[in-house]
Formats: sequence, C-alpha cells, structure tokens
Amino acid sequence: MGVAQRNGLRSCARLTRGHKITIALLTILFVIYHSTPYDSRPRAFVRFQQNNVEDYIQNNYPSDSWLLRPQQYPINPDRDIGVILKTGYGTRHRVNALLQALSNETFFSDTIVVQDFPVIEEIQKNYSLANGKVVPAIDIIGWNLKRGALNGTENLERIRKYKHLAAAVEAEEWMLSDGIGRNMGWELDAMKVGRPLATLQLSSRRSNNLQFLPSLEYAWLNMPKKKWYLVLDDDTYIIKPSLTLLLGHLNPAKPTFLGNPVGDYKGRFPHGGSSVIISGSAVSKLYDGHPDVVAEGHQESPTATWGDKLLSTTFMKIGVYLDETYRRMFNGENPWMTRMWVDRFCLPVVSFHGLGEGDSMEQVGNTFKHMEAPVFWRQLADIYGAYNFSSFHQDPVRANMDFVGRLDEYSTTFTDVNDMPQCIKLCGQHRNACLAWTFDPALRVCHIAPWAIIGDLAEGRFSGVNAPLAEWIANKCHTPS
Repeated sequence: MGVAQRNGLRSCARLTRGHKITIALLTILFVIYHSTPYDSRPRAFVRFQQNNVEDYIQNNYPSDSWLLRPQQYPINPDRDIGVILKTGYGTRHRVNALLQALSNETFFSDTIVVQDFPVIEEIQKNYSLANGKVVPAIDIIGWNLKRGALNGTENLERIRKYKHLAAAVEAEEWMLSDGIGRNMGWELDAMKVGRPLATLQLSSRRSNNLQFLPSLEYAWLNMPKKKWYLVLDDDTYIIKPSLTLLLGHLNPAKPTFLGNPVGDYKGRFPHGGSSVIISGSAVSKLYDGHPDVVAEGHQESPTATWGDKLLSTTFMKIGVYLDETYRRMFNGENPWMTRMWVDRFCLPVVSFHGLGEGDSMEQVGNTFKHMEAPVFWRQLADIYGAYNFSSFHQDPVRANMDFVGRLDEYSTTFTDVNDMPQCIKLCGQHRNACLAWTFDPALRVCHIAPWAIIGDLAEGRFSGVNAPLAEWIANKCHTPS
C-alpha cells in the first residue's frame, strides 16, 4: 500500500461519528436527488432554496458587471426572434394597438397572433406590422382539436365552451359571441397560455391553460429555427433594445426558459403578463425530442388551473427549468405604476404590462418610439418627465402626491405618526430600505418602501423620494458598451 493510500485511511479513521453521519446524509441526498425524475419534489425543493440564496445575494449586492462584458451571442431581433402574441375574443381589439406600438420602435420580428376563437376574416385578415409584414391570426384551440391532440377531452367543460363560442362567431351572432366571451373568456384563454398567481399585479384572472403548449408548437412548426421565442399578452409591451441587450449575453443553443417567477417550490412558473422567453433549443428539445411529454401536456390542459404553470411543469419533465437569474428585468406593471426598486436601478427593464385599457398602449408606444438604447429602471421618471432624483434636494416634499404606490410585504407602514417630519425621519432611519415615503395626515400613517414610482396623484397626502440613496445607487451603475 502506498503512502498516500495509508494517509487517506488514517484521515478517514480520524473522522468523528458526527462527520460520518453528515457525509452519509449528504451522500443519500445526492443519490435521491439524481435518481428522481426531473420534476420531482426533492429536485424542486433544492432548486427553490438555491434560487432563494441567489435572489438574496442579488437583492443585497446588486451588480451590473455582466452588462460590461462584450455580447457573446449578439442577435438581430427581426431575424432571430419569433413573437407569439396571445389574445382572446373579449380583448381582440388590443392587437392592432400592440402591433403599432411594437412597430414604433421598429420591432419587426416574425409574429403570429394566437386566439381562442375562429378567425374573423373581415377584421383580422389584415393584421400587419408598419413595414408591411403580415401577422397571421390562428384559432389555436381549433387547430389543436382538428389535429387530434385533444382527443378524448371533447366533452370536458372548457372544450364545450370553446365550441359554443366558435359556433356563435362562425354564425356571425355577434351579440351572443360578446356575451359568451365576457362570461367565459377567462376559461377559454386558459386553453392558450396562462396567467400568474395573485402575487403580482394582474389585469385579469384568465388562466390561458389550453393555448400555451399548442401556440409554442405552432410557432415552432411555422417559424422554425428561431434563436428565441417571445410570448406576449395583448396588453404587454416589450422594449426592443433592452431585450436585445439581455439576449445578446445568453447562449440560444442552451435550453433556456426566462421570465418573472411566481409560485411555490412545487412548480415555479413565469408571470405571463411580464412576457416569457424560451430559447429555440429548449423548444426543439421539447417538441422534437419528447412528443410523449407534449401529448401528456395537451391532455392536461383542459383541466389545468394555470397555463403558465402547465408550460413550466411540462418543461421540467425534460430537465428545462425556469432560469430566475434575470428575473429583475421582467416587469408586470404599467410604466406609471412601475416600482423602480433599489436592486433594479442598474438593470434594463424589458417589459410593461397592464396596457389594455383606453389608449394606454398607444401612449407607451409613442413614449418609447424609435428607442435605440436599452431603458434602465432608474430612467423611467426622467423619460416621463416626472422628476429627476436631484430635484428632491431642493424640494424634498411634494403635496398631493404618492411616490410609494402599491404596498406589499416589502413596504413598511408606521401608524400613529404625528406629522410629516416624523415620517421623513423614519425614512432616514431606514435609509437602505427607504427610497420613497408617503405621509397621510388624515390617517396618521407613514409608508416607506425600497422603491419609487414616477408619482401618482393622492389628495391630501405628502410624499418624497430619498435623493441621497437614489443618487448613490445610480452613481454606481455602469453603461454597457
């Protein structure tokens, strides 16, 4: 026996009983993890804890250093991205506004519109981008039924509701169609893609369950070999330069699934309204490599609760998991209510959501028209002409305004606050967790938050932004080449 072997045996002999038990437990856990299916709960739990650790580090030690590196995988969005735009009967009027908004910033990628009702020729046959590129509309549920992917589910409630709506549309019974669309549009939309849990601001409670898998498959068959596939709701806007910057740092040959994560450890999935991005290699791995898994997903779709989650759990079965590294670039709010978080200041913002009412999509499209550079979270107030952070040195208090906005578990509310100076003092005492404050004298409450919005009118309230903290963080940001 050699000297090295003898020394190794002596080292093992010196291990305490506690050390041996620890090693044995770690070995058992390693074996269990790698011997269970890709979508097993042990694997999901380990990934969830790992993501929590990484999120904690990014939150407390934000970094934009990766932006400074040269892009290893630069893309041409018009050539390399396929866009899947989801709509429903009740929201079909939004599509033209979104296509025009994307055209304003010359976002001319190959695009399809997927919907949960038959195509209305006189209205939808002329979908196009401003450069003349045709955007076809597809009744994705009808397509999936005709090809037999939903065989055996025809008598399930959601399928019957789809057929009811389809019959009314084809008979041009518009009043009946409108009534059906209002009453059960959320369930039919469930057959397309998916909506998130209530942990994010939602514009509706549609589930999109029956559309996501067939929509992605249809895109793969009709827009093949794209490096990336982008899935949008009809009230979601994408900032093209920000998206291009992000994807230029990611390898499309690696199966990748990106978005704004929601859900517990048993099935993390992306918030559909914030947009979902999937690499072409991930799509190929699923549809070309695992048709049995796809078929199983189609059969689950009529009874699934969330289509976003169904897509995620389907990908999990083949070992493709939601990558949460870039979660901070996906935004589920409209621009005027977007919360500029401290840990996002130095990062680009890719998406806005909740632009389905009135002319809000048109306004956003005009605001970001011909945008040539990435947009960073810290720039939103300047872009909208609301304020610059330095202005709060001279004028620290704004009457009838609220710069905190929507409250959640990350904001802090103090009660029995006597006056505005006390609220400002509380913000100062929590300087790393207070980017904005709002004082309500009628209720004697003070709200502070680690974010700021561009400002919302709030009669009787007083509010301000922590300028020193905002400037300190902004000065640490770098500008990518």
